[in-house]
Amino acid sequence: MTAPGGLSEILTAHCPLLDTAIGEALSGHPAYQPIRRAAGPLFGCRAETCARLLGLVLAGDTLPEDDLARFRDLGVMAARQAIPLPVLSEAWDLALAAAARSCWGVAPAGCFTEMAELTARTARFAGRAREECIQGYAEAPCEGGRSRPLRRLLAETLLDGAPAGAIADAAGVRLAPAYLVLLCEAPAIASAGNWERASERLEAWDGVLFSGDLSGLVVLFPAADPLWAEDRAAEFTAGLAARTRGRVHAGASLAGGVADVPAALEEASRVLTIVKAIPDAEDRPYRAEELLVELAILGQPGIRGRLSAVLAPLDAGTDLRRTLEVLLACNLDRERAARELWIHRRTLHYRLDRIRDLSGIDPSSARGIQLFRAALTSARLGRLERDGGEDASLPPPLSA
Repeated sequence: MTAPGGLSEILTAHCPLLDTAIGEALSGHPAYQPIRRAAGPLFGCRAETCARLLGLVLAGDTLPEDDLARFRDLGVMAARQAIPLPVLSEAWDLALAAAARSCWGVAPAGCFTEMAELTARTARFAGRAREECIQGYAEAPCEGGRSRPLRRLLAETLLDGAPAGAIADAAGVRLAPAYLVLLCEAPAIASAGNWERASERLEAWDGVLFSGDLSGLVVLFPAADPLWAEDRAAEFTAGLAARTRGRVHAGASLAGGVADVPAALEEASRVLTIVKAIPDAEDRPYRAEELLVELAILGQPGIRGRLSAVLAPLDAGTDLRRTLEVLLACNLDRERAARELWIHRRTLHYRLDRIRDLSGIDPSSARGIQLFRAALTSARLGRLERDGGEDASLPPPLSA
């Protein structure tokens, strides 16, 4: 349905300001200048592009094949300029949001229904154009069905929540009905040689996709069989841990379907934040179901403040917090904890008694050690937040 003449005339007259609004929204974005260089020869200036697309939306026409081909060419040129797909997608969304705000800002109050129809039509147009752009992006770096660039691009597309069918076809990869998202960090072994071995291991598993490197890696394990995916994620994480003296931190989340991959990545990221903070974290993937108490702490500033008060009395002693952290990291094995601290076992007993006397909480009791674990986790979360996400984990154990 074509919009009423009055609204069409208002929006057409508004087109120069619409162009300005989009330019302001994209100004400073890392993809803006490369996209301008790529789009210039294809569409003309930005004002001409705005006028043409607005005219198509108002007329209710479909995008002509010539325009679709231009969007494919835009994707090719963006890929050749090494613009990451998530960055390109973000710029796309910013432009659409700016256009919608600008048009709704000038629409008369009585044109709500017509504006809603135009907005829905614009979303359909944008989705079709985006698919063509991604198709061109996927075809640009094609180096054969098993090419690394395309498989990495496919992983980034799924993580971004963008349509991935065209890239999967170009890469020769059959999308799984579900994925286990593994987010892990092993900065202590993030060398080129270690990364080459790790990436070869991932490529050996059929259908596994990944993006990043050992300092921050996201892996998508096909999860038609969730147990297979969980086993492969644990096997990969254990392999990394076997090659490092430092910690390997990993969080995992199962996506119910391809569309749920971005949400699973967000959950895995929250889990990884907790894993980096808990003093007794193991070198394995953790799931949110295992860390419900810690995740609750993460979202409760008041509780975190009270947990901080639990540790405050320990500052009157020497290395008392550190003693608790090492004891937890050693799974409450006092013999091993004493060795890791380079102290006699009697000294360890003295420190634990001192902790009890200062805090009024007995670290030898189940309730006491659980409370201290929660307090230490909260404190380490605070350090991670203040340090911008830098690792607040314990130094590697001497026994390593």
